[in-house]
Amino acid sequence: MVKMEIEFKKAIFTSNQIIIKKKKQNIVIPLTKVDKLLYAKFSIKNYLSLGFGDYRTTGALYIYLKEKINNKNMYCFFIKYNNLVQIPENILKKIKFYVPGEPW
Repeated sequence: MVKMEIEFKKAIFTSNQIIIKKKKQNIVIPLTKVDKLLYAKFSIKNYLSLGFGDYRTTGALYIYLKEKINNKNMYCFFIKYNNLVQIPENILKKIKFYVPGEPW
């Protein structure tokens, strides 16, 4: 398998892990520890439907973990949809995209 890597301002995606860039220390999340990935593309409809009662927001990738990394079960960072579709396909397939009216 070809190891693919793509880097953005806040994260690096490889074929087997997601690295969230932080000032002090990067957070390395192996795909084997990822429970689910959620993303809501920015649109007025998504923004309004998420704005009432849900703590999530549009334009952010939510990474829920099977086991804690640095004492956290979930990580989140903002990424543009145009950048998100460039990540390795095996990660892109795991992302559940938000649709108003459907449960996450």
